[in-house]
Amino acid sequence: MKIVRIGLVVVIVSLVIGCSFFVRLHEINEGIPEYSIKGDGSLQVYFINLDKSTDRLANMQPQLDALGCSYTRIPAVYGKELTEEYRNSVTNPSKYKLLMHNEVGAGTIGCYLSHVNTWKEFLTSNHSYALIFEDDVEFEPKKLKKLIDLLLENSNEWDVVNIDVNRHGFSKPVKQLSRLFRLVKFRTRVANASCYLINRKSAIELVRRAFPISMPVDHYMMRPWEFGIRIRGVTPQIVHQSFGNSEIKKQEHKNSVPSFYKITSLMYQITAEVMSYISALRK
Repeated sequence: MKIVRIGLVVVIVSLVIGCSFFVRLHEINEGIPEYSIKGDGSLQVYFINLDKSTDRLANMQPQLDALGCSYTRIPAVYGKELTEEYRNSVTNPSKYKLLMHNEVGAGTIGCYLSHVNTWKEFLTSNHSYALIFEDDVEFEPKKLKKLIDLLLENSNEWDVVNIDVNRHGFSKPVKQLSRLFRLVKFRTRVANASCYLINRKSAIELVRRAFPISMPVDHYMMRPWEFGIRIRGVTPQIVHQSFGNSEIKKQEHKNSVPSFYKITSLMYQITAEVMSYISALRK
């Protein structure tokens, strides 16, 4: 029994030490422009779309037109067309395997770069808020417009609102926005980047630490404990990914990696769950 207890202590200590490594993963990048945190109070809509995805463009434009907001198309980065040298220069393959227990794929890189380019485009403008879409979503424009208006009226309650999250398990209410909509915190780890509202403060923090890539963008941006930003969600879900598989990520391939990386990835996931819960306890 004594040996078992010692073994358990060793395992627990190892997990604590290992998990502590995963709390802060991203260093501030050098040479980042000094973006202003102040905007003019306005909202701009951005949607990310591959040049070749004309069918998705045709699907998105009527929805965006009906939304009634100014919008800008951001040409998505097609990771497969990037040179191997460039892909290697913007990623940390070793850390990616530690966290995701897979090789980083060209699609993941392209998707990540597309969102970073969108944040930079937003920050070079005078807008205070950005509503960012990937091009594979569908929504009811009138209902979404009402939600966006409510969120802007309550902008002191959030820094990022992830609107298309279908895992609201153990969510914690923050504020009742209307009879229909409720602003919530996430007690569990969530990851989705198909539709979200973001302010300048959070975009600046995300851009400052964006490289090298060590995880998919929807994992990266949902780490409130690391960036000091308030990440929220909304119930009920009114934006849905429903236009097939992401064209940006279609080139993904998952190569098998040694079991060691599955262990480190599990430790990372445990850390993220714990930190998500702790973050939800804070005001």
